[in-house]
Formats: sequence, C-alpha cells, structure tokens
Amino acid sequence: MTRTYGWSLLGLAAVLQGCVMPPPPPPPPPPPHHHEHRPPPPEFVRACEGQQEGAAVQLTGRNGEPLTGTCQRAPDGRLVFMPPPPPQR
Repeated sequence: MTRTYGWSLLGLAAVLQGCVMPPPPPPPPPPPHHHEHRPPPPEFVRACEGQQEGAAVQLTGRNGEPLTGTCQRAPDGRLVFMPPPPPQR
C-alpha cells in the first residue's frame, strides 16, 4: 500500500508541475516610427531655402529620377521638401 501511495504522489507531482509553469514573457514593444527620429535629408532642407510654405519643388532623386513635392513645415519649424504620399493599393 505504501508503494502505491508513493507512485500516486509522484504522478500527482508530475501533473501539478505542468500546471505551475510561469506565464510566457510579454511581447516586445513595437518598433519606433522612423520618421519621428530621423532628420530630413539635407537636400530636402536646401530645396526649400528661400521658398514659401506650400511652394512646388522638384528635385533629382538618388537614382536620377525626378521628385516633385511641396515645401512643408517640419516639427522643428524648418521648411522641408515633402514628396506626395505613395498611392494607396
């Protein structure tokens, strides 16, 4: 009888150990938005020097493609070239 009781306790301990597992860790925080921390490229700032807010501006992109946009006020108060948003799908 002592043997059966011992095996029962051992089985109960094994079952209960599976119930007492710690919860999974919390998910990682979302990545920061890149546009909030990156300053605009210097050529985007230079393109709007001497321009009015809303002025149409054309630049040459990194691959030689024409970029059109307007001068908009950045959070720091500078006028910065802003291309139009990409087309929605």
